[in-house]
Amino acid sequence: MLTSRRYRWLLTGIVLGYLALGTTYALATPPLEASDEYKHYPVVQHVQTQRSLPVLDPADPGLWLQEGAQPPLYYLLMAALTAPIDTSDLTELHHTNPHAFNGIPGQVANKNLIIHNAQREAFPWRGSVLAVYLIRFASIGLGVGTVLLAARLGSDLFTHQVGLLAAALTAFNPMFLFVSAAVNNDSLAILVGHLSLYLLVRMWQTELDPRTHWRRCATLGAVLGLGMLTKLSLGSLLALTGVTLACLALRRRAWRLLFVGGITVLVAALAVSGWWFVRNVHTYGDPTGLEVFIAVQGTREAPMTWQDWTGELGTFYRSYWGLFGGVNVPAPEPFYVVCNLAALAGAAGLLFGLAKKRLPAEEGTWLLAAWASVLFLLVIRWNIIDVSFQGRLMFPALGALNVLWAAGLLAWAGEGRRPGLALMTSGWLLGSALLVPWLVIRPAYAFPAPAPAVPASAEFGPVAFSDTDGAEIHLVGVEMPDGQSVSPADAPVEVTLYWQAARPVQRDYVSTVHLLGREYGSVGQVNRYPAWGMIPTSQWKTGQVWRDTYHVYVAKDAPAPAVLRVSVGLYDTEAQSTLPASSPDGAPMGLVLVGEARLSAGRTDPPVPSRPLEATMGDSIALDGYDLDQRALILTLYWHATGAPSDDYTVFVHLLDESGNSRGQGDGPPVGGDYPTSYWQPGEVVVDEHSIAVDGALPPGTYSVAVGLYRSADGQRLAIWDAVGMPEPENRLILPDLIEVRD
Repeated sequence: MLTSRRYRWLLTGIVLGYLALGTTYALATPPLEASDEYKHYPVVQHVQTQRSLPVLDPADPGLWLQEGAQPPLYYLLMAALTAPIDTSDLTELHHTNPHAFNGIPGQVANKNLIIHNAQREAFPWRGSVLAVYLIRFASIGLGVGTVLLAARLGSDLFTHQVGLLAAALTAFNPMFLFVSAAVNNDSLAILVGHLSLYLLVRMWQTELDPRTHWRRCATLGAVLGLGMLTKLSLGSLLALTGVTLACLALRRRAWRLLFVGGITVLVAALAVSGWWFVRNVHTYGDPTGLEVFIAVQGTREAPMTWQDWTGELGTFYRSYWGLFGGVNVPAPEPFYVVCNLAALAGAAGLLFGLAKKRLPAEEGTWLLAAWASVLFLLVIRWNIIDVSFQGRLMFPALGALNVLWAAGLLAWAGEGRRPGLALMTSGWLLGSALLVPWLVIRPAYAFPAPAPAVPASAEFGPVAFSDTDGAEIHLVGVEMPDGQSVSPADAPVEVTLYWQAARPVQRDYVSTVHLLGREYGSVGQVNRYPAWGMIPTSQWKTGQVWRDTYHVYVAKDAPAPAVLRVSVGLYDTEAQSTLPASSPDGAPMGLVLVGEARLSAGRTDPPVPSRPLEATMGDSIALDGYDLDQRALILTLYWHATGAPSDDYTVFVHLLDESGNSRGQGDGPPVGGDYPTSYWQPGEVVVDEHSIAVDGALPPGTYSVAVGLYRSADGQRLAIWDAVGMPEPENRLILPDLIEVRD
């Protein structure tokens, strides 16, 4: 049996574990990298140094960007906390990485939103770095209140066991730890949201005197006002409060609970927060400031589709359990799988337990689900406006969800087995939370070290990139896995480059890696600072070699199949021009091509020709059919690789008159040379278009078209067999369609 004393000891242990973990997350994440810190902290610093709230100007949004229009309570508190610190060095610390892979967890390297200076950020902290860490620790303290409220909700609505497990599920959620250990108004919003929910539950559970319940309503209203001064989404608790009071009045047939209570809540909430809305009307002409917020943040370019929802669902659940940095540092995939399965088990157990009456739920449990549902609808609404389907936005209801999750999990076990189940579940999260800072977060921001040398197998060039200031950077090595084959929006092409500063560099250049598909059109690219996005070129020392890996994804609409040619360059963002390149002998270079990969069509239905055929050419190519536009003289061939051709072949297309003389031709490599036969894979269908060129006007008559393949090196034609295995004369196939030319 869980005694009150044992309950308190266990809860104390959970809180201490949370504090230790929160401190670890705060120390593992570099300054301004945690959950939009690079936008939130400048608001705090402005309030601290200017003694006023920022005014957001869409034309010049400042360092804080859209966060300058957020409600002010968190920033006011943290500005007061850091008031004695000289934070005038913020502009030096706030060196953003303009090409960071923000919101792209599938990419490698370049996760950092900030270009860091290890010496400036080292302990003992000073200036803005000290302020950031001090605010992080204060925010962790706010999270203690959230953990305690989760325990209280679980204990009051179910049992002490449920309360303890709910507290552990909250305290050891890696994403909650990450958000709590950040300069971000979420930590205060989460606390105030849970406090408001707890007061609502207590109001529902307690027999109220209609003559005196206004005191509780005034307290709740004041807390709701604090919530609206923290985050606008908490304003929806006013609506939930109205529903709760209406239900109470109906159940007790005391309408004074609704009218007096509702007015009291509203007046108290506005007494606390009303000045903020008046200020917004005066400043922006909008009581919420949401219009100027959206003007800076932006909106979706097109209405959401079903594919958008399903595609963004992964971001939602990952950012609920743990998606760190700028929504670009993921945990290992098995972590999400186990968490999702445990959540599903809890949801099923909750329904099972309620149906079988195995859950000793008290009145008011519905409020937990109601608050989570309201918040989820707000997240959905916000995601329709802008790409923001993030699970962390549900955290003002995290404790409520964890109470229901804990109750559902424990419903599966008998009384004697529940402690073991609770220990196993919380232990899983605790173990994951312990490992994440060391195995996930810290490695994402580790400074790369210069390479000792370029491997002999990777030596390339060197190709020299130079600027007008005399700076020179060499591309001295290239590595690409052999036989890379990708499909659109699938696995990336991997390229590793070795850069070397040959002469001192004063500017920060951007490295560019392009994938060139058919007709040398760009079908994928990565633009970022070299050296993993961590060390700009202006910080390189002469002679240092930097090994730099890029993952370049192919655009979904890239024409396939094709050869992907990998082009590399350096770009000057100030001059908005590409640095000129020269070969080892000093000759100017246009494109710097460093390798090739193969782009397949992926898992698509093979195209069907309008005129099917059965013909084989050599031992690895078949012709499945063709389309013929007789007016434009365009022939489309449907090749089928029955094996892996070992050589590059050229297609010949001859227009023959009635005497067998050639009157036009459309010879050329398949797909205009963008997909040579040596790249073809067994089973692949290649659609290949050829225009037949003729000299002058064709005289009236009947014409036929002959096709075939010949070896590019020596002109030797491949043997051709028809559908029954008979060889075609002259190793050419006469197509059955005839072209009639009339006067």
